[in-house]
Amino acid sequence: MGRRDFDLSGARALVTGAGSGIGRQIALALARKGSHVLAVDQHAETAEKTALACGEIGPEAHGLSCDVTEVEAEHGGIDVLVNNAGVGMSGRFADMTIDDWRWIRAVNLDGIVHCCHAFGPGLLARGRGQVVNVASALAYTPRATEAAYVSTKAAVLAFSQCLRADWTGSGVGVTAACPGVINTPILESTRFVNADADDAAEAAERTARLFARGHSPELVARDVVMAIRVNKPVVLSGFEAKLGWFAHRMLPLRTQQRIARQSI
Repeated sequence: MGRRDFDLSGARALVTGAGSGIGRQIALALARKGSHVLAVDQHAETAEKTALACGEIGPEAHGLSCDVTEVEAEHGGIDVLVNNAGVGMSGRFADMTIDDWRWIRAVNLDGIVHCCHAFGPGLLARGRGQVVNVASALAYTPRATEAAYVSTKAAVLAFSQCLRADWTGSGVGVTAACPGVINTPILESTRFVNADADDAAEAAERTARLFARGHSPELVARDVVMAIRVNKPVVLSGFEAKLGWFAHRMLPLRTQQRIARQSI
């Protein structure tokens, strides 16, 4: 269900993972639209830097590294929730440990669920707002070496679609953002798991070269702001994200599996 009357001017927006990359650019883009930004990051220093930058171009902003459940009590209700915080993991399934799985799931999926659980009731009670959950184009593009990352992002996409169906008619919209290859510092928080250390290092170098050629995070920020304003269900940033979406819907399963087996 579309909506074209969401005014971001004066809105209170909370963005997780706002210290760098996509999260920082979303925070800045919202500040330019007149939103009061709460920039949340695990690193207090980077959260504060983003907040200061937001305050220079928009209303007063705050940098936070606290438990998000404390936000409403200290800063009041929010109108926009952008769940962007995430980590990466690359490697063959057999080389991963259960602790690896727990780690990536805790950040990429459980973190989003916890934020929606913390702020959803307030949004629903006010009957107005938008939730953006940042997934990935890999949410619908399986890769042989990305079982953990793909699984968590696919879950984020599915969760967002279910939440949107649940909250339709409440005045609260839900968007799943699915960026393609974006030039961000996510590799700094990515685990490359491989039984052979040299192979893991080579994979990390290869991925770094790929991301260095990626789209600017500003592209995702522009798309997300647009999606908030019109309550778009899914936003695809980058030609490869759009191509992957088409392939997932149109190509035979056998062809999709052949693509999944290809190396980056």
